[in-house]
Amino acid sequence: MLPSRSDSQQRSLENPDKQTMRVDSTKRNEKLIEVPRKKLNMRLYSESEQKFQDYVNSKIVTISIIALVGAYAILIFVIVALEELLDEAEFNKISSILSWIELGILIIFILEIFVGLYAWGIKKYYKDKWLILDTLIILLSLFFVIFELADQKTSNVIKVIQAVFRFLRIFLLIRKAQTFRRLATISTISTPAEKIVRFLAELKEVLEDENMKLDIDYCIDKIGNNQLYQMGKLDEDNAEAMAWLNQSQQGRTEIKRIVTNEQQQQQLQQKKVMANFQKLNIPKRLLDILFKQHDDLYIDPFECDKLSGGEGLVNLMLFFFENYNLFDVFLIKPKVVRGYFEEVMKGYHDNPYHNKVHAQDVAQTCNFLISKCKFIEIGQLDEQDIACVLIAGAIHDYGHPGLTNAFLINSRNELALTYNDQSVLEMFHPSQCFKIAWGNQKVNIFENLQFQKYRRIRESIILMVLSTDMAHHASELAITNSRIAAPDFEPNGKDKQRLMDLIVHSSDVSNPTKSFEIYKQWTEKVLTEFWLQGDKERELGLPISYLCNRYTTNTAEAQVGFIDYVVKPTFACILGFLPAYEPFFQNLDKNKAKWQELIEYYKQQLASIQPK
Repeated sequence: MLPSRSDSQQRSLENPDKQTMRVDSTKRNEKLIEVPRKKLNMRLYSESEQKFQDYVNSKIVTISIIALVGAYAILIFVIVALEELLDEAEFNKISSILSWIELGILIIFILEIFVGLYAWGIKKYYKDKWLILDTLIILLSLFFVIFELADQKTSNVIKVIQAVFRFLRIFLLIRKAQTFRRLATISTISTPAEKIVRFLAELKEVLEDENMKLDIDYCIDKIGNNQLYQMGKLDEDNAEAMAWLNQSQQGRTEIKRIVTNEQQQQQLQQKKVMANFQKLNIPKRLLDILFKQHDDLYIDPFECDKLSGGEGLVNLMLFFFENYNLFDVFLIKPKVVRGYFEEVMKGYHDNPYHNKVHAQDVAQTCNFLISKCKFIEIGQLDEQDIACVLIAGAIHDYGHPGLTNAFLINSRNELALTYNDQSVLEMFHPSQCFKIAWGNQKVNIFENLQFQKYRRIRESIILMVLSTDMAHHASELAITNSRIAAPDFEPNGKDKQRLMDLIVHSSDVSNPTKSFEIYKQWTEKVLTEFWLQGDKERELGLPISYLCNRYTTNTAEAQVGFIDYVVKPTFACILGFLPAYEPFFQNLDKNKAKWQELIEYYKQQLASIQPK
């Protein structure tokens, strides 16, 4: 056991530089009450300036400016094209009209700059050096247009310069379009952590004291990396403590061998003959579907389970192990993998929703995100990473009783007592699945792994399953969003595990992203399961959980809310680091529109079943 430390000894555990920073910050904070804010060298904004800032940053203004820049780009091309196609007399007839239009657009751009200067001040507004070039281009373009409207004869040199400045405006379109895309993909739901980070970032902008800026950077870094309660780096005088703390980190050494790139994978896939997969005894019709759709978002999980005789999960995992060469990575034979996932499959109860088909669906959706959406390349996943994601998807609801954590806790269920009311089911699922492996040598897929590799795989799988606990959804999503936006974001390094966690969690709530026919089936199943729980809660006199009251839950309204507040923000985050997902993102709005059309139908249905 480590000896207890005094406060001064505890501070020695921190990084010296950051510890000094914190001490300095503390001294300054003690004086803040006595020191007027103006002495902090802060640029304080008036209420009207803040209103202008909010107005300029609003999405409608951003979209309007982008549309105006686009219109200006089209105008430029029209002028150039007409100048080439028409003779000088014909062009002069319409050039003045085009010049007046151009003048109007440029005046709006000038107003945009003046509003920005008023709202933020010259120093902050021009902190982005591109805006200086922006202003210069607009002013010179304005000069040339006025010069042209004044019927002044222009030399060929001036005409060339004028054309150059017109085309430079096209770069503004590209830059502003990128800004809008960032706005569009950011979640509209703000958590306290996000609000704090945003406030600190804004505070930093109005401070001139460099030391205070460093302190704010330190705070943002700790909040963004979820390290508020983490001790700093241990020094050499604490070697015993360092060894004790680092013990839990063993086994996390990164494997340097990276999965081959897409072209090499395609070549490898071509060399794999059907015979290799047929040895796995996967039904032929199912095998044909998996060859074509194993990484397809729109594969039908119910059809796959039917074609496999109820063993869809087992056959899917066998396919993945062969496809990604995981038999060689785990040093095991196919019969061991089959035996393990048969045991896992048996552990899934015959619930309406949380059953073996749901597990199969989540594992396949994980494969869609890492394969078709290219997280394998972006995250530089090795074979062990791939195995962890797919196994986590397959086991993530093992032994699910068809009841929520809230019900288990409120009813004092044995599982809740065992896991101390903390992520009860998410603790239970991986625990049981590792017991399956180590309780039967014949189905132990981990037996031949080196100890450090096993530790790394076990830890990664557990973290991914824990990430499916909806109790932590908002806070974890906020942290992930902040990491994606951070300048030191590393999807193939320190942020890889967090993104793998999100891959499994998003797959678990991905039904609204799929075809409406499949989505609707899953919706009916999950609400049937919820309502069965609600009936039990009613019988036991427990509070009826959200969505679990069959007499008050409007199916369509529930799904609209689920899309708006859970699924869309989650996949907006996915889109932040997997741009290949963009074509599928629109499914959410399409499915939401279909549910909105059904709201009245479900209202009538509810009215017909009300208890007398």
